[in-house]
Amino acid sequence: MIISGQLCFVAGYVLSAELKNTALLKQELLAIEKRLDAKLKALDEKLERLEKLESALESAAVSASVPVVPGNMKAAEMQEITLTQTSEKPELTESKSPHDHANLSYGNNGFEFRTDDNKFSLAIQNRIQTRYSNPFDSDPRSIDDLERDESSFRIRRARTRLRGHAYRPWLKYYLQYDWSQPVLRDLNLTIDKFKWARVWAGRGKVIYNDERVTSSASQQFVNRSIVNDIFTVDRQQGVQILGNLFPGSWHDVSYYAGIFSGLGVGEGSNDDEHMMYSGRIQWNALGGEMPFSQSDLEFHEKPALSFAFAAATNRSRCTAFQTDSRSCRNLPGFETGQDGQYRINQMMEEARFKWQGFSLQHEMHWKEIIDTLKDQDDPARKTNLLGGLIQAGYFPHYIIPSIPRNLEFAGRYAFVDPNVSLSHNLQEEISGVMTYFFNGHLNKVNFQVSHLIVQNQSDQRFWLQWDLTF
Repeated sequence: MIISGQLCFVAGYVLSAELKNTALLKQELLAIEKRLDAKLKALDEKLERLEKLESALESAAVSASVPVVPGNMKAAEMQEITLTQTSEKPELTESKSPHDHANLSYGNNGFEFRTDDNKFSLAIQNRIQTRYSNPFDSDPRSIDDLERDESSFRIRRARTRLRGHAYRPWLKYYLQYDWSQPVLRDLNLTIDKFKWARVWAGRGKVIYNDERVTSSASQQFVNRSIVNDIFTVDRQQGVQILGNLFPGSWHDVSYYAGIFSGLGVGEGSNDDEHMMYSGRIQWNALGGEMPFSQSDLEFHEKPALSFAFAAATNRSRCTAFQTDSRSCRNLPGFETGQDGQYRINQMMEEARFKWQGFSLQHEMHWKEIIDTLKDQDDPARKTNLLGGLIQAGYFPHYIIPSIPRNLEFAGRYAFVDPNVSLSHNLQEEISGVMTYFFNGHLNKVNFQVSHLIVQNQSDQRFWLQWDLTF
């Protein structure tokens, strides 16, 4: 029994060893097979390469009238090295740097191209604004304007915007061209490295009051109020410095200061030695800087409030400005000026508030025009103008859920007194607007009704507008 048991043990041991050896042998055979496959693949590639080399040698021999000996493997190998080196040269020449490749995306600024290393970016955006107006489109400034009958469709704005950065993410550029006028509206650079001090240079809007600085694409109403044309500082060519101090605190302050040629964007140089100067100080009373955009589309969970004061002074032949090739113009009642004839001093105070779908905005303007060519004791030497507006809007969905979420109703009152020394010349606007936002300010439809009063006579104006940005 003992011997039989020992024999069984030995037999089992031998069988186990044989099984282990068989498994090892199988693994070794598989490894050898893989190596052979790799060798065969390498040989196939080498044969294919040699066939190409042989064909290249034959072509070269024919062109050089030199016989080729296919069996001369050393010569073929030398030719292979030469051809390999030659073929590698274009690869070195065409080597790509990280910023040779750009990524394409789409966002709020349109189609954006950005290099892999983020040294360069370019966003392209287009905008179309179509409007129907009845019985006229522009703001009336006289009784004759009220009596116009010019019901019409028009392309009110058609613009292309280019923006991005170059070499550094904080070196930003912006360009905007208007095809409907046409005119180059904006072209500027901004050094945006520090939030407390940014430098802007070129042509564009003077950061003076919200109604003008806010893009017409981001307005609450179809168009700006009757106050805008009279008191706007508009677009100028020059330099601005701006920043935000103590962000998030109770004394959160934004400041803006600039110096400009003072003739708008339609003139290449100044008309005299005097420059335009402007400044704006803004207190973000509840902490947080509100962007220049109307309507509370963001639905502020916490209230946002800001107060601002701005002033500007200029001496030129202009009494008003518009973004056009003829940007320097004169208000009604003023003659075309000579170089440096009019000294303009103006001030503005502003308040803005947004909270849970509700928005409120107020501006009050004062402007003094001094005709320096008139005598000091001439009562027509100085003209003082006053103007102001208040507007409010709300998305009623938040109290009546059955009303669409993207529908806003807003109302506005604005007035202009073109000469406080005269009576019965007040201009007034009472407007209501209904806006449906398909995609925020990027795609919206407005219907606005305005009751316009000039020298105690009035008329109604109707606007229907579709504003699309893509």
